[in-house]
Amino acid sequence: MFQKAYLIYCRIEEVIVGACFLGVVGLAFMNAVLRTFKKPIATADDVILLLFAWSALLGADVALRYSRLVGMDMFVRHLAPKMQKSVQILVFIIMMAAMMMFVRYGFQLAARNWSRVLNSLPISYGWVTVSLPVSCILMTFTSLLKIKKIVANFDDDTYNFKKDNPDFEGGENNSENIEAKAE
Repeated sequence: MFQKAYLIYCRIEEVIVGACFLGVVGLAFMNAVLRTFKKPIATADDVILLLFAWSALLGADVALRYSRLVGMDMFVRHLAPKMQKSVQILVFIIMMAAMMMFVRYGFQLAARNWSRVLNSLPISYGWVTVSLPVSCILMTFTSLLKIKKIVANFDDDTYNFKKDNPDFEGGENNSENIEAKAE
């Protein structure tokens, strides 16, 4: 049940990220074209700012889930499989500590910015800044799930945590596996 709900959550998050990104690209392009005719969209910059903040930060959670964040493995890939997993767990713990600081101070920043409105829209700037702590909470959850998976497969030297993602057969969000387990 949890896995099926998690799969639905993942797909919804991916759709939101994609829609926000398409909105940024489409609105920026349309505004650029309209500026050549001296008819720019007055609210475009603020809408782009809002959509970009959410797409970039929610997109970081999607990238983390798919093991697509920038990483340096020149040293780690030469270690034994169990040592690689230990280093990855340590990296996730450090990331979660940083994300918890972003959550704490991000909500404080959003609260301070809540009375500030965007330049051309009657929307609080807090909606832009709250994207950081919300996304960090989601990335912390994703990191915990990744750690759980690494720990569960710690003794299996054939398990590669970098390939345990939705792109690969048997990955954490593989819909066939989740549906089979749910039945």
